[in-house]
Amino acid sequence: MGRAADRPLDPRRRRRILEAGMGLFSGLPYAAVHMDAVAAEAGVAKPTLYRYFPTKEALFIAGLAWTLAELRDAIGAIRAVDAPARLRAAVGLVLERVSALSPALTAIEGSGAEFGERSRRVLREGFDGLRGALADLLRAGVDAGELHVPDIDLAVLMILGGIRMAVHGTGRRPPASAAVTDFFLNGLGARPAPRTGAKR
Repeated sequence: MGRAADRPLDPRRRRRILEAGMGLFSGLPYAAVHMDAVAAEAGVAKPTLYRYFPTKEALFIAGLAWTLAELRDAIGAIRAVDAPARLRAAVGLVLERVSALSPALTAIEGSGAEFGERSRRVLREGFDGLRGALADLLRAGVDAGELHVPDIDLAVLMILGGIRMAVHGTGRRPPASAAVTDFFLNGLGARPAPRTGAKR
């Protein structure tokens, strides 16, 4: 039989390791996450973990790229009846995932030059994908006459920048997704969803 190191990597196992790693990175500071804990959470032996990701930094950077790519694809897969509903769903997804990434973003901003630059590049590329997905969503809403967006690129920057500031830069508890989506929808000329039990 061939050595374990010569066997092809299993995509399902890789995904399980990424899910375990990002679950820990989302709840703990970067320095507090240990590879022993990742291996235990993923249900793999430590040598197996190191075959997929030789260092914690490699796992962290791959997990960050994977999380943002998953979010981009989830935005593109939203199927709702109209553009405002699709935008609500998209903003809710971004708010939820970026809130979970807050400890990881803190690690990127506070790390050394080499680690920080590699992670920032992955972060830039990931957010470029999110910008593209949100721009496509807004453009479809404009074409359908359901949204009024004079500058789509600026609107996307405001949405992503506002969410990142709300969950990462204020030190406050992340706002409810309904409040964030209504804020942006009001600015984009779409009527907010009616609130259950609201006074008339």
